[in-house]
Amino acid sequence: MGLTKRKDSYYVAFSVIVSDDGKTFKLAPGVPGARLKRWKVGCLNKTIAREMESTIRINLLQGKILTEESRPVLFSEWAQQYLNLEEVRRLRSFSTRAIHVSHLLKFFRDKPLAAFTCEDVRKYRAWRAGQGVSVQTINHDHMTLTRMLNLAMSDQFNLISRNVSASVPKPDPKNERDRIVTPEEWAAIRAHAAPHLARFLTVAYDLGPRRGELLKLEWSDVDMKRKEFTLRETKNGEARTVPMTPEVYEAFRQCLKERRLDTPRVFLYKGRPIQRRLTTAFKAACRRAGIVYGRKNGGITAHDFRHSAATSLRRAGVDTMTAMKIIGHKSEKMHRRYNQISPADLQRAVDKLVIYQADQSSSDDIVMTHEKLHHEA
Repeated sequence: MGLTKRKDSYYVAFSVIVSDDGKTFKLAPGVPGARLKRWKVGCLNKTIAREMESTIRINLLQGKILTEESRPVLFSEWAQQYLNLEEVRRLRSFSTRAIHVSHLLKFFRDKPLAAFTCEDVRKYRAWRAGQGVSVQTINHDHMTLTRMLNLAMSDQFNLISRNVSASVPKPDPKNERDRIVTPEEWAAIRAHAAPHLARFLTVAYDLGPRRGELLKLEWSDVDMKRKEFTLRETKNGEARTVPMTPEVYEAFRQCLKERRLDTPRVFLYKGRPIQRRLTTAFKAACRRAGIVYGRKNGGITAHDFRHSAATSLRRAGVDTMTAMKIIGHKSEKMHRRYNQISPADLQRAVDKLVIYQADQSSSDDIVMTHEKLHHEA
């Protein structure tokens, strides 16, 4: 009993028993069957610790301290437990998931899990919208909350009986972009890009891999003789092998000149693997090239290079399934979203139709002439 000092904090301890209704602890010094229970003060100040010791003793005498079984689990407690789960920590998107949890914590920290309502979720969405956050980002927060409550509701934890988050609809963010990088823009950006960025964007422009897939690429998965590379750290968890275009082969050849023995990664900057987004370098290249950067005012982003690759594959006549395999899309719906059709594409389609109709007409004339000669004979 009394105070105990450890590296992180003072702790106070009392002998207690559970009340008859099983909901609270009762002070029970010297009572047979009592157990020693500790509370963390949260500071290393002995004066404050003694005050906390007195407060806890009074609360125990008055039956105000709930047992673990009857005390509601707060969202902050579940969030910490959730992020420490091995199945969550193994997620490729764990760092992003943790960011969304941090957003939720700012609003729901002291909210008991069992007290969540649909209105609470709607208020959270309104609160985030009031901060100027995009609908898509709010949807990601919302999906994270749904996943957290689904797990809390599972037989493994059984903390709640209903997931109210799943009952609140998520609006369409309407964030589909019809922007691609034109050949002229690409030529200007490549001319003004730093070497490490130019090599990276060359692969993105021609073949459309995701940023993370490309940054994690290792030399053991690059075959310069066969002129292909294999992406293993993919979003959908399925590895895919992609042939190189001549421009991409040259980009890899330049990377090969800077290859280091102390890292297996392909894409380096100043001899080290590129770990973060290439936003700073890309913004600088756009500025020097006189091109607007960003999602507004007709600007471009690095992700638009992926749209460009998908569109170029279609215009080159590559069938949908093959193009999906190269780009890394699992659904045709997503592939269509990335595949932009311009007025020029429509005009080319009509031109092909005119040629086809002319060919058919010529064929019909030949058949009719043949039949006429056969009849006259």
